[in-house]
Amino acid sequence: MRHLVSFFLLCLCVSSALADSASLADQSSVLFPSLPGFELHGDMTLIDQWHSGFNHRFADGANSFSSSFENSYSSVEGLVGAYDFGQGTKIISRIEMIRGIPLSGAGGLAALTNNDVQRVMYNRFQTYVALAYISHTIDFGGTDNNKAPVDDPNLEQRPANQMDRLNIILGKVDVLSMFDPNTYAHKGDNQFLNWCFMTSCAYDYAADARGYTYGLASQLDWGDYSLRAGYFAMPILPNQLAIDTSMGHHFGANLELERRWQSGALRFLAYQGRMDLTNYANYLNQTGVFVQQSPKYNAKRGGVGLNVEQALYKNVGFFARAFRDSGTYESMAFTEADASLSAGFSFDGEAWSREGDNVGVGYIQNHINSVRQQFLAAGNYDLFIGDGNLLYAPEEVLETYYRYRIKKGIELTADWQYIQNPAYNQYRGPVNVYAFRLHVEF
Repeated sequence: MRHLVSFFLLCLCVSSALADSASLADQSSVLFPSLPGFELHGDMTLIDQWHSGFNHRFADGANSFSSSFENSYSSVEGLVGAYDFGQGTKIISRIEMIRGIPLSGAGGLAALTNNDVQRVMYNRFQTYVALAYISHTIDFGGTDNNKAPVDDPNLEQRPANQMDRLNIILGKVDVLSMFDPNTYAHKGDNQFLNWCFMTSCAYDYAADARGYTYGLASQLDWGDYSLRAGYFAMPILPNQLAIDTSMGHHFGANLELERRWQSGALRFLAYQGRMDLTNYANYLNQTGVFVQQSPKYNAKRGGVGLNVEQALYKNVGFFARAFRDSGTYESMAFTEADASLSAGFSFDGEAWSREGDNVGVGYIQNHINSVRQQFLAAGNYDLFIGDGNLLYAPEEVLETYYRYRIKKGIELTADWQYIQNPAYNQYRGPVNVYAFRLHVEF
């Protein structure tokens, strides 16, 4: 197929051009030796994704995942600069340039298939400041309590947390860089592609349409425990770019407790958001209603969830998340899910003598509450889903990928996703979605 040939040619060209630059990832702190404390990193991610036609009982609706063949691409380039003032204080900024065409306009699914896709992505380059914050760390001393025993070779040694400390950040941030982390499935360009593996899809965290917001957050590390708290700005309208600066009335508050052990971790996360939202319960006796055109009133939306990771053997890891939201209001800033489950395994390539390679296999199950079900079944439309009809069933996704390290700093991933009941509708699907991803760091 033409799009596959084009993508591979692009991969070859980019890999050749950046092979030398990628080696700088090992020397990131010395890119500017005359400016001690200053660091500069770059990255680029290209994703080509497509799906063929699939079964559908009725014609596509206003917000349906297209039942015909679609080809999509995304291109994200980032430049991160940091300056260390010493004594625990740093400033960090990231500039991004993006371009792309999402599948079905980034709609038609709760579990969107490309975690680089944004709700405001177009077939032209856009440049913006993604991150700009100050970070200060206070060290209280302590020792590393998180290393696996040397006499247990089956367990993968966890990253060292060598001291008790408090970290505070303020500015423009990415909430997912702080909350709901998981070693085997999190936001990034070297693991799963589906949105519901970078966090729970029911975790309606504060963010603009690009995934960033302003706020204050802190993390206390103490022995085997971490406690995170954050207070962030919400968008003025759900899933839009403009941020609401009236944080006394509209906000997203987060609290997370983490318990670590030698080979894994368990996390409990709770959040509450407040902003102007539409209540589905007001429109159950109407049809043809578009939620984005409906009146919105000050409302709360919150939820709780669990997140676990466990190294089973040295090169095999297990992960799982479960999250549930409350209320009958529309989603605020992420995607259309009121409950979400996910689980899977990660296999390190060292097991088959391919250091840097990785295989992931994961399963997702998303749900919406009964009021949202009735709203959609009546022929109404949510912000990004709505087929004009609904025979409800949980939306399910099976994803697997193989990440191949070309050399340090250059990785190529092949990905397959199988989607059952897209947008919770048994009348549609299943859908097979395929992708290739090239990721370069320099």
